[in-house]
Amino acid sequence: MKKMLSLTLALTLSLTLLSTALAITEGDYTWAGHTLTLTGIDSKPMFAPADMTDDQHAIAVHLTLPAAILEDDALRHELYEQAKLVYANGVGYSPGAAMTKDAEYTLLFAVDKGTEADALTLQFVANAASGMPAEYVGQWAGSVGDINLSFNIDADGTGKYTFEQSSYHESYDFTLAVDSETFSVQIPKNNKLGIATIEGTYTFSNGVLALEVKTTFANGREFSYTVPCERVE
Repeated sequence: MKKMLSLTLALTLSLTLLSTALAITEGDYTWAGHTLTLTGIDSKPMFAPADMTDDQHAIAVHLTLPAAILEDDALRHELYEQAKLVYANGVGYSPGAAMTKDAEYTLLFAVDKGTEADALTLQFVANAASGMPAEYVGQWAGSVGDINLSFNIDADGTGKYTFEQSSYHESYDFTLAVDSETFSVQIPKNNKLGIATIEGTYTFSNGVLALEVKTTFANGREFSYTVPCERVE
């Protein structure tokens, strides 16, 4: 059964959308029956997520939280897990760190360079059970010809994809969808090769996760290949 990988936030997720462009979203949001206030967005914050790469930049979202959330570790954790910055094409960025000072709660995101705050929306994504099989979760790697592919799959179906060919190297976030046996890669608009999308399908058999990858460029050209990947211990 073939299923398509999508780079959107639709992994059988239940979406609670509170979306407006970040540049104009300061104001009240309702989350889990509580009122949150977005007080500011900082595209050049003093702090950044520890795992931010050279291909990314930080965005800080400042929220004022009610005491009921500030004083409840479980609620704050749930809010942190559900908060997403979502690009116009549906790509979602999760926070990489958070800070609390008095009633202000700051979420720090690492987003790809070329992705500006005014192209993003703040959304809260309530995770249903992802159904990600345990045998998919972990580190994977494979090669075909001079193409080397490596990636990790987390329990929610997201991960980091790395492609290497000769001296070229790229690394982007991606999403694997179990319900459709598809995947898609998060591509920033201003990437060096003019890539429009990277997506495909996958099959899993006898411990081998084979990705059928299709790269589509902005000029319409397509590049397809299949890479059998094995778990990296």
